[in-house]
Amino acid sequence: MKNLFFYGDTQPVLDGLNLLQNKLSFTISPIGEQIELIHNEGNLIFKNCGNKRQIYYSEPAHLFRCLTRILNERQPLADYEEAPNFKKVGPMLDLSRNAVCTVDKIKELLLTCSTLGLNQMMLYMEDTYQIPEFPYFGYLRGAYTYAELKEIDTFADYLGIEVVPAIQVLGHLKNPLKWNFTQDIRDTEDILLVNEKKTYQFLEKALIAASSPFKSNRIHIGMDEAHQLGLGKSLEKFGFQNRFNLMNDHLTNVLEITNRLNLEPEMWSDMFFRLGSKTGDYYDQQFEISDEVVSGIPEITMVYWDYYHHQKAEYSRLLANHQTLKKPISFAGGIWTWNGIAPNYGKTIATTNAGLSACKETNVTTIYATLWGDDGAETPIDTCLLGLQLFAEHQFHMFVSQEFLAHQFSLYQGESMESFLLLDSFDQTPGVAKDNPHGSSVSKLILYQDPLLGLYDQTIANYSLKEHYKKLATRLTNCQTTEQSKELFAFYLKLAQLLAKKTDFGRKLRQAYQNNRKDLIPQFQEKVMILMELTDTLRSAHQKIWYAANKPFGWEILDIRYGGLFTRLETTAWRLTQWQQGEPIPELAETILPFDGPYSMPEGIIGRNLYHGIISPSKLSDV
Repeated sequence: MKNLFFYGDTQPVLDGLNLLQNKLSFTISPIGEQIELIHNEGNLIFKNCGNKRQIYYSEPAHLFRCLTRILNERQPLADYEEAPNFKKVGPMLDLSRNAVCTVDKIKELLLTCSTLGLNQMMLYMEDTYQIPEFPYFGYLRGAYTYAELKEIDTFADYLGIEVVPAIQVLGHLKNPLKWNFTQDIRDTEDILLVNEKKTYQFLEKALIAASSPFKSNRIHIGMDEAHQLGLGKSLEKFGFQNRFNLMNDHLTNVLEITNRLNLEPEMWSDMFFRLGSKTGDYYDQQFEISDEVVSGIPEITMVYWDYYHHQKAEYSRLLANHQTLKKPISFAGGIWTWNGIAPNYGKTIATTNAGLSACKETNVTTIYATLWGDDGAETPIDTCLLGLQLFAEHQFHMFVSQEFLAHQFSLYQGESMESFLLLDSFDQTPGVAKDNPHGSSVSKLILYQDPLLGLYDQTIANYSLKEHYKKLATRLTNCQTTEQSKELFAFYLKLAQLLAKKTDFGRKLRQAYQNNRKDLIPQFQEKVMILMELTDTLRSAHQKIWYAANKPFGWEILDIRYGGLFTRLETTAWRLTQWQQGEPIPELAETILPFDGPYSMPEGIIGRNLYHGIISPSKLSDV
């Protein structure tokens, strides 16, 4: 524990320095090593001046980044300078896909962001903030109270980080719209009814509840992926309407509210491009948006989101397209925490390098690193740490090589990039193209697919996945971890061990049944018991990570999924006994076809799907 004495322009950063003492292992003391703090506009500069050190900083997060480097460098630090490329950069936490981070976990992430020099955080909350007038909004979903959001914002402010609330004011509202209080404001099952007075009465309460805990007057209002806009109750009530006009009408009505509340709104940009495309494709080069439509768009910042393209030229083209809307542009890239049950670092690195390089050349000033949690937030949030380092280095450097990123990850977070990249191997398997551009989720497919039905058995049959996961388990056993990351890697080790056992189980069982190899039944019965044990240990490890980071609400879904895995293995054991007694097993008599749908399967992709599309062709729920 080092003793440090800070003097000079300490007032703007004193609270943050106090918060960082434990994380960075230092104590503020009048007899400590002297560090002069000099607040000035411009670059982050460190100078070694004999018996004292100087840090020139323009904002707190930049200072904390420099201090982290000073304390973590093994050798005396030479003078250096870093020039920020963006005005604002930081993560967007998806708190709407069942995993709602605890206040303490968000504080932990804020501390990490501050040590990297990241200065903003967006909280994406579809229905996970409380609206006092509507108690069913966020009911049993872990919705944040005003006090919780205020506590987060105050903590972030001490660290010089701006927290921006992000909500939805049009689509992506399937969860709250299922309750009866929304009957009069519902267009479709997930889209609000435009030009309905009650809709805007509700939205005013929502905007007040979402914005009032925060010092920032910025707010993200969503409005993306409203594919069925105007095609539900709106169609019945008002008839078919021009959908560009509907977007502009709704935006105008919402901005009347945000103006009254003195808020500065921003929105996802995709719906304008989708409506201008004959195919509904956000990234369609052949889009058409008339000058009349553009002139009718109210003043608002457009957030261009793109975590798909691997070439800088694609981002440059799409940024140019956005300029035709004649509105301020921000950019949202992605740290692929939503690939399945493991992160997709190959795609994260490729898309971030390309996207942020284009943003630097286009003078985009605000950058978000989205951490989506699609299909249940199965991927632990700490897998974002490597991606956060990548975004931070792009903030302070024009080019970020793999070697430099590895060095910085070790320097600032004490973690091994080589170890973290092992997690990429869960889905970067034989048969998957380099950097997993199509988002294959091989590990999720194998984990959840049914041992008796085996929807993906034929699809994966030609790849040596068993050996792949056995080798991965060995490498995870021997990889370098820290106190912070050891539980994360323990979970992934158990996943690799389970996948190595399960990958070919169903295929070999089917083959044995169709060849009438009853002599192999005891072997399969033993394997079922092993799989049941591994499944239970994996669930326990996952549960431990979840409860350490998130509120309990939402875990019940993963409990149900793990429970389904376990009980289907029990059923498999029972069916093996029936086969042994001479009963036919129709499930195993079926010929398994290659998986087909809902996504195309070009060369280089093994498959990607949501949970309900992996476990069975039968309906999980609904009519």
